[in-house]
Amino acid sequence: MKISHVICVVIMLVSSSSLFGQTKSDSLLIKETALNYIEGLWTNNYERMEKAIHPELAKRVIRKDDKGNYRLSNMGYSELLFYTKTLTPNDEKPEEPFKADVIIFDIASDIATIKITQNKYSFFDYVQVGKISGEWKMINWLWANTK
Repeated sequence: MKISHVICVVIMLVSSSSLFGQTKSDSLLIKETALNYIEGLWTNNYERMEKAIHPELAKRVIRKDDKGNYRLSNMGYSELLFYTKTLTPNDEKPEEPFKADVIIFDIASDIATIKITQNKYSFFDYVQVGKISGEWKMINWLWANTK
């Protein structure tokens, strides 16, 4: 009797995992969302940025002052759009075209975890993305400087 319970549980887990798994369509839409964010920032295209981000986003970085004290620095929707419209990046390698990479670590149900890197800014992003009303939106960030 106990073996049949174990088999039933295994069958339920295997059959339900396809309900929450990664689909090719979701992967492509998540990557498009991430590229709208990072390419929108690079090209000062706030319309692309708006397509990518949720209005209640939380973008955070860990900062350390000259005395060794740590704090979290927060950025919200309006500040990210402001930077998208006004930021002029210092392009240290103008001969290289802009290149971004998106790694999808996990997709489960309507959420995903991704990493975004690129060759023009001195930072990378870890982002949680959510599917809301059929659209993938970037909601939570933790990012770090690379220099």
